[in-house]
Amino acid sequence: MMTPFDVWAPMFRAPFFGDVTQEIVPRVFSPDIAGSAEIEVRSQTDVASYGTQLGKVFEAQQTLAAATKTDLPEIDKLVTQIEGVKDQSKDAIRADVERALARLKAVDKEGWRTLTRSE
Repeated sequence: MMTPFDVWAPMFRAPFFGDVTQEIVPRVFSPDIAGSAEIEVRSQTDVASYGTQLGKVFEAQQTLAAATKTDLPEIDKLVTQIEGVKDQSKDAIRADVERALARLKAVDKEGWRTLTRSE
């Protein structure tokens, strides 16, 4: 759902600060989360993102559902929507990489050659 502020957000820049981004990590929500915030952060950064972790859970649910002939329409819909977002993101990601490679080529041709060499 969009708010009236979403239209203007891309044009607004706080003085002397530039774009504002926020990283969401467990301790942002509460310093008193159940478990250890350090373990949560390390699990997400060193092992697997939340998306990867949830993907494994969805995969297991779908495997069990198929084995037991149980329909899981909500899970199937989520998986389909996530795959759609991934597909839609491919073009933007490729464009980002192309821009980054063009910048690299301009300042470090040897590095660019190394990265663009096909195997």
